[in-house]
Amino acid sequence: MELLSAEVIALTSSLTSSTLNASPRMKIKYLLLQVAMIPLSIFAQEDKILELGKLTFQSCVACHGADGKGVKAGDLQMAPTLHGSAFMKDGNADLLTAIILKGILKEDNKYIQAMLALEAALNDEQIAALIAYTTGEFGGKRQSPTANDVARWRKDYASRTSPWKRAQLQEMIDAASEPRLLTDLTYSVYKGKWEELPDFSKLNPVKTGELKDGLITLEPAKDLKGGFGMVFEGTLSIEKAGKFIFSITSDDGSAIALNGETLVGNDGIHPAKTARMPHELEVGTHTYKVLYFDGGGQRFLSAGIRMGKETVWLSKERGEGKTKKNESYDPILLTAHKPGEAIVHRAFLPDARPRAIGVGYPEAVNLVWDADTLNLAYVYRGDFMDASPHWNGRGSGSTPLGTDRVKTAQGLPLQVLESLDEPWEPFSEATIQYQRDTPNPEKEITFNLKHPDYQFRGYRLDAKRFPTFRYDYRNLRVTDRFDPAEVDGVMSIVRTLNVEGEADENLYLRLADTGSQEVGDGWIDVGSNLKLKIEGAGPVHRKVDGKRETLVPVSSDATITVIYRWNTPAKS
Repeated sequence: MELLSAEVIALTSSLTSSTLNASPRMKIKYLLLQVAMIPLSIFAQEDKILELGKLTFQSCVACHGADGKGVKAGDLQMAPTLHGSAFMKDGNADLLTAIILKGILKEDNKYIQAMLALEAALNDEQIAALIAYTTGEFGGKRQSPTANDVARWRKDYASRTSPWKRAQLQEMIDAASEPRLLTDLTYSVYKGKWEELPDFSKLNPVKTGELKDGLITLEPAKDLKGGFGMVFEGTLSIEKAGKFIFSITSDDGSAIALNGETLVGNDGIHPAKTARMPHELEVGTHTYKVLYFDGGGQRFLSAGIRMGKETVWLSKERGEGKTKKNESYDPILLTAHKPGEAIVHRAFLPDARPRAIGVGYPEAVNLVWDADTLNLAYVYRGDFMDASPHWNGRGSGSTPLGTDRVKTAQGLPLQVLESLDEPWEPFSEATIQYQRDTPNPEKEITFNLKHPDYQFRGYRLDAKRFPTFRYDYRNLRVTDRFDPAEVDGVMSIVRTLNVEGEADENLYLRLADTGSQEVGDGWIDVGSNLKLKIEGAGPVHRKVDGKRETLVPVSSDATITVIYRWNTPAKS
């Protein structure tokens, strides 16, 4: 229609003066005569494309035959028939391009000839024309990719240096034919440098768009260098109710939110790592959201849903690949052995130093305490821990499950401040020259160093296996205990810190460095659906180097109580 409109405008503007002076009937007759000729120009253009495609196909007939049925050599064939090929079906022009560019490896004697890579031999126009001709002749329905489409796909496959294996091609077809669970999928791209997922709602995207194929991809951000973030939002359609396993693999941090609630967390700076969470869904539509950030270096993102024995991928990338024999990627859920008891799990855990201690309480509230920094790392609620990563590959530590995970003020908890303008030093670190770095022998690397003011004294379990953590700070002995408790109808965590001994002047405990930290009715908003209240000491709010912090002064022989309460009850 656009072409016809343009042609009519051109014809109208080219009317001669004699024609303009003619009667209306003659004018209409003239225009109809000219418009009737327009399809001839269109067909002429299409003929040129098909002619180029047919000419290009001559390089394929030695193996596929002029009729596309494959040339026979005795009982064998040089190449498979193109008739009925899944790649010839509508919508697979990108996969056809991938095959034409890279070729197919010869792995057995089923076909005599391998398919040669034509990446260097054919330009984008030739490949587009070849696809148009072959799909029309042998596929039953012509596909019409443009040269620009082929150029884009050529760039997508540029990093591949070897021909395709037939098993890989089958995986590509399977992926293309899988049901699209996600619809109305959109993306937003953000520019920035983070070490954990930011609050994207407070940031302005540099780019937005729609992913019509319903598959999550980092491609819209491929031109960005350094750190960036992306948010994907779509509608997830479930036709049969059941329990599904949601998974996400990312390098670096990511999360899945379902119906507005965080379901799977995979935050922080790390290499490609997978997090999973079982969840029951009813028939109908659900909002599905993926948050991702890349802190630099490698970038990767994939997401899927395990439905029974099958995994349906919601992304173009597939993060988990083939599993080895006897490997299980199903979650291994850790729970307390006896009702009313807590479970304590020591392992490598995300977003904590190596000596992390996870605690799952019977009331389905959980925390991770960091024995390297002697402080609370984060709290969350719901299922406690997935231990399956220990049984796969080299073992990468456990994965916290649950939802509503909130990092608190991570790092060393106590510090003497000469003034409230002095920045907080959360970690004890030192630098050393890395002499083996031959290109730059003077390069310095940073490593963790035990702080001389702190000494970990372990923890003690009570009759319910609730731990009380102990450590020394200078002349003080500190105990740090957590208890689940219902506060205003919401299951919360009550933290009790006891300080014994003589405290230094201007000694502070840092309790929050996230969220707005706005105060209402004594509750301090630390973001991510969590607030805290402090009893036994008056909070001090400050902003240093652009970072908001909530501190409390610590006096001798003091008891400080901190209540961590989510804004709403947990969903059953």
